[in-house]
Amino acid sequence: MEVTMKYFGQLVDVIGSHEEQKSIKVNTTDELLQQLSENYAISHIPFQLAVNDQLIGDEEAVKLNDGDVVALLPPYAGG
Repeated sequence: MEVTMKYFGQLVDVIGSHEEQKSIKVNTTDELLQQLSENYAISHIPFQLAVNDQLIGDEEAVKLNDGDVVALLPPYAGG
């Protein structure tokens, strides 16, 4: 299945991209986050997950579908 991954903040520096089309073999957000943690050093970066513009709770596992947009959103500060 193909999903669009969007990264922001420090995650861009670690992953090396703002956005990518990713072919995945996992079915849920939990599995996807596990796979990302194994491939990239992101465990020290706090972030919230959104699927198709809907924020996902920390303990919530959402089923992924072909064409979904998954965003990793670290906390932001501004002024």
